[in-house]
Amino acid sequence: MIFVYLAVLITGIYCAYKMLAPEMRKPAPSKAVPSSQPRQVAQVEGSGNRIEKMEMLLAEKNKNIMLLQTELKLFHAQIRDFDKVKALLEEEVHRLKEQNRIFRSELGLPAVQPKENSIV
Repeated sequence: MIFVYLAVLITGIYCAYKMLAPEMRKPAPSKAVPSSQPRQVAQVEGSGNRIEKMEMLLAEKNKNIMLLQTELKLFHAQIRDFDKVKALLEEEVHRLKEQNRIFRSELGLPAVQPKENSIV
């Protein structure tokens, strides 16, 4: 049984080598243009105007994106502030409930479960 698995494994390795060997033998391109250098593209007549329009649209879209990013940052700051206020109010409600329970027990009144607010 091990010999069968070994034979399948060797066959798979051989097939993979045959498929990948031509790719490994290809020489690397000798004059590759670095990606950091801008390439010059031959301009067709009338394409300059089109390129300028596209650049103007791109600049406008980038400006819109920057405005949306600042609005998003402000929104996140508002949410953080809201969460802080919410936490403070929840602590105050909890403290007042405890005080109410203590006062009721001191006065000998029955402990009444407060109704849960459906808004929260």
